Amino acid sequence: MAVVIPEGYGNISITSHTAFCRSASLHLRRRGHMDVNQNDSAHARLAEARRQVRVLTSGVFGMQGDPELSQIVEQAAKTTDFPFAAVSIVDRSRLWLAVAYGFDPREFPRPNSFCDAAIQVPGFAPLCVSDAWCEPRFKFAPAVIEMNVRAYYAVPLVTSDGFALGTLCLLDQKPRTVDATALGLMTALASSATAAIDRERNAVAHARYAINELSTRIRFAVADEDDAMVELLDEELRKMEAKLQPSWQAQAR
Repeated sequence: MAVVIPEGYGNISITSHTAFCRSASLHLRRRGHMDVNQNDSAHARLAEARRQVRVLTSGVFGMQGDPELSQIVEQAAKTTDFPFAAVSIVDRSRLWLAVAYGFDPREFPRPNSFCDAAIQVPGFAPLCVSDAWCEPRFKFAPAVIEMNVRAYYAVPLVTSDGFALGTLCLLDQKPRTVDATALGLMTALASSATAAIDRERNAVAHARYAINELSTRIRFAVADEDDAMVELLDEELRKMEAKLQPSWQAQAR
């Protein structure tokens, strides 16, 4: 499925994006305003920003309806006898379902959501909610409000470099538990889903979208004089350039 390029960038080349962002980043450095707040809040903010960039540069936003991911969620649902399953990607402010079983893929707000909580479980352990109505923190979870979900089980999709992109999750509209065997299956299937997403060819195929979006985020960070964020995003943009360089050279021949 084609990736939607952000509005206003259709006629701007990748190289012009990167040139602007490089210039803006250097401008902030020369002003000497690159002091990074070392407190826990600042560290957590930058860590989350890096995770979001990892989601963006994985190429997953070009995988809506992907057959391999669809097969994985179907297997997860049928083997555990759950009516609903999904691969949910945790973006900046939303949950984006790449594929879903038993219901139409959709977006949910990120705040108060199951999947946002799931990617923050220490050690990336599974999140097990047998009855959301008995869990005050999930009282206003979007899936509870919009789908009347009661039971939720998820395993984070963790890349080899340690970033949780989202979850493989099971949902039901009635309270229920799962056993260790089911959780073991979920963990194995989550690893398969992560491997399917985190292939280099996906990142390369959808790099234009990622670079456009990174450039937009750098522009906002420059406007906000958020030096630490500019530095982080500039680093990630350089990584994308390095990954694309062979393709650019091939096209130039």
